[in-house]
Amino acid sequence: MVSAALIWGLVQALRLTGRLFPYTESPSAAALLWLLEVGVLMVGVIWWGMGVQRAAIRSVDMGGSMFVAFLTGVVGYGAFIWVGFFWLNSARHVWPDVKATLSGDLKPAAITVESGGRINVQGEFEFGTTRAVREALAANPTVHTVRLESRGGRVAEGLALGRLLSDHNLDTLVTGECSSACATAFVGGNRRLLGPAARIGLHSAGGNGVSADHVDEANRRSDEFMAARGVDARVLARGAATANDDIWFPSHAVLLASALATERIDP
Repeated sequence: MVSAALIWGLVQALRLTGRLFPYTESPSAAALLWLLEVGVLMVGVIWWGMGVQRAAIRSVDMGGSMFVAFLTGVVGYGAFIWVGFFWLNSARHVWPDVKATLSGDLKPAAITVESGGRINVQGEFEFGTTRAVREALAANPTVHTVRLESRGGRVAEGLALGRLLSDHNLDTLVTGECSSACATAFVGGNRRLLGPAARIGLHSAGGNGVSADHVDEANRRSDEFMAARGVDARVLARGAATANDDIWFPSHAVLLASALATERIDP
C-alpha cells in the first residue's frame, strides 16, 4: 500500500506540474513531462508488481497460506497486464505527437504582420501557434485585426487562440478557408468579418486513435466557448454532428444569422 501510494503521488505531482506547462505555451516541456510521467508510472507499476510477487513467495516460504499467496501473485501479474493495456489503449496514441513535437516536425502556423494593424495567421494550428500570436501582438500593440487562413489543427490551440483574441478585443477576418479549430479561434473576434470568398468549415473533433470520450470533451469545450460568444446552438450542434473526416461549410447567410460571423465585407 505504501509503495502504491508513493507511485500514485509521484505521478500526480508530475501531472500537476504539467499544468504549468500547457502544450499551447510550452510544447517541448509538456512533451517531456508526459514522457517522464509515463516512465514513472510504468516503471513504478512494474516495480510494485514485482514486489508483490516477491512478498507472496516469501509468505509461502514462511508457512503462509498458499491461497492468499496465489491471490497476491495474481495482483502482481495484473500490474504487468495493466501496463500493457495502458500502453496499447492510451500512450501509444499520444506518443507519435510527443515524438513529432520533440523532433520539431510539428510547426506552428506562420505569423506575419502587415501594415495597417493586421496580423496574418496561416497554416495548421499546431502547438505553439497561440504563443506565436501572443508574441506578435506584444511586439505590435497597434494591431486591431487578425486574418485567419487555416484548415484547422489542435482543438486546444483553437480554443486558446480564440480566448486570446477575445481578451485583446481584436477583430477576426477570413478571406479564404477557416475550418475546424480555426473556426473556434475566429469566433474569438469582436467583429467577425467574412470576405466574399470566405468559407468557414465545421465538423466534429477527432482523429486516428482518439477515444470517444476525448472527442466528446473537445466538442463540449469548443461549443461552450462559441456559445458564450453568442453563436446559435443549432449551428454548433450540426457542426459537432458532422464526422471528423467530413466538413460542413454553412452559407454566408447561415453564418451571419447564427452570429458565427457578424459582417460581410467587400474586397
